[in-house]
Amino acid sequence: MTNNNKKCLRVFEGFAGYGGGSFALKKLKKEHPEFEYKVVGYSEIDKYASELFDVNHKDENGEPIRNWGDITKIDPYDPEFPDFDIFTGGFPCQPFSTAGMQMGEDDKYGRGTLFQQIMRICEVKKPKYIFMENVKGILSKKFDSTREQMCTMLREMGYVSDKTDLTESPLAMALLNSKNYGIPQNRERVWMLARLGGLPKEFNMVPPEKKNDLKMADFLDPNEYVPKNLYLSEKQIEHLKEKHNIDSFLVDTALCFDVYNKKIKTDGYSITITLPEHNSLRVIEPHKEKEVVRKMSVTEQFRLMGIEGLNDGKREVEIDFAGHSYSQLSKRAGNGWDVNVVKNVLENIFTQLKDIDSDLYNFK
Repeated sequence: MTNNNKKCLRVFEGFAGYGGGSFALKKLKKEHPEFEYKVVGYSEIDKYASELFDVNHKDENGEPIRNWGDITKIDPYDPEFPDFDIFTGGFPCQPFSTAGMQMGEDDKYGRGTLFQQIMRICEVKKPKYIFMENVKGILSKKFDSTREQMCTMLREMGYVSDKTDLTESPLAMALLNSKNYGIPQNRERVWMLARLGGLPKEFNMVPPEKKNDLKMADFLDPNEYVPKNLYLSEKQIEHLKEKHNIDSFLVDTALCFDVYNKKIKTDGYSITITLPEHNSLRVIEPHKEKEVVRKMSVTEQFRLMGIEGLNDGKREVEIDFAGHSYSQLSKRAGNGWDVNVVKNVLENIFTQLKDIDSDLYNFK
């Protein structure tokens, strides 16, 4: 039974995409039935991402959750804009990614300063927590000033116990890899947390690892469910071999071909799921007589992001793809959060903070 003295955790999901935070909270609720939360709003400018969010996430009355659109245009003083206890959001990673120009705050599209919009809104709303994500590149020396600016803003906003103590960092950070938490994808992301009033000195952002023996082959669709148009022709396979200097695609178990680095991943893990325009991943299927190479299906991509979408009568489907195209859904997966990792990170956070923030939510 829910303790009525506890508050329901109110969530605002920024840069929402398909709602990686919301999917993770659903999984957390399933494991911790006493945990109460409510997504009070989200912000997303991509039409297809918003449609996917709306189909999969509803309020307690089964109605769509309000999308506040462009985060740069949100007025935190708007009387209709909701209060919330946690802001979640992965601000755009392209300016900090090694796959891009790494222009950071100088990004010509203005994406490198969008974290400032999070601070602008949270300075007014003062949520208990600010939970953010970005690519590994943001930890590089090149972006020291960006991280320092974030910390300075958070310090001034009260996300430390003592503003005058410059040794206290307002931002806990952890570089985590999906493959260490049960998903066979080599996906490194930086997770960040700030708490109003500061985090306990003993707080550890890194959740316990949950490794297993599963490989990419275990996450692939049954052959009869893989769309035939994803398979490369013999001519295309020969071209791939010649272009990337590959002797053979004959394998004993399904493996990942890393197109960007021109090599077959013999460790059994998938490389990072990326946007389809990067064209960086192929699945190699085992076959005794011929080489079989194909693109990864949508359901496989999302399974490697911690969400099940294949309705084969044996699985619990967790996502409705809203009839979107392969290209659009692949973009969502490449830009999304690994729901499994997010669930583990949030569980680790709430477990450590449940006593000092005991009024905010039920968590055992």
